[in-house]
Amino acid sequence: HPGGCADGGHHSWWTPAARTARTALTLLSLPVMGLGGGGRGRRAQPPPQRLRVEADGVLLTDLDRQVEGVSVSTAAPGGGLAEVVVHPHADDGAEGPVRARARAVTVSGQDFRYHSDALVRGPVRSRTWTVLAGAWSLTLPHLR
Repeated sequence: HPGGCADGGHHSWWTPAARTARTALTLLSLPVMGLGGGGRGRRAQPPPQRLRVEADGVLLTDLDRQVEGVSVSTAAPGGGLAEVVVHPHADDGAEGPVRARARAVTVSGQDFRYHSDALVRGPVRSRTWTVLAGAWSLTLPHLR
């Protein structure tokens, strides 16, 4: 039966991968509280950053443009590609998000943090993500 084992010990039926999935979905749905003047319950907007983003070697944005955020997620189950969306800063006059699909995504720039699998990582100056089976998603940049 789920939760039991032959030697009388207890093993959870909820596998480590499933626990990670549950945690990731829960944490990504929680509001981010504002810093310095943000009202209670309002989502904080991280400051725009200058990042260079490449998808399979194709330049999507460079350090001369500010971005509000970059997201990388699996494009389709089993497809072997990531969906990359670069959200440019409104003051840079960009028309809208830049989208691409790629096997590898490289983000570089001044020290930045990112949110991956429910954890905040960084600061780093460069990071490359490669599509692997069972991966989740990440969002850049993230408040410190």
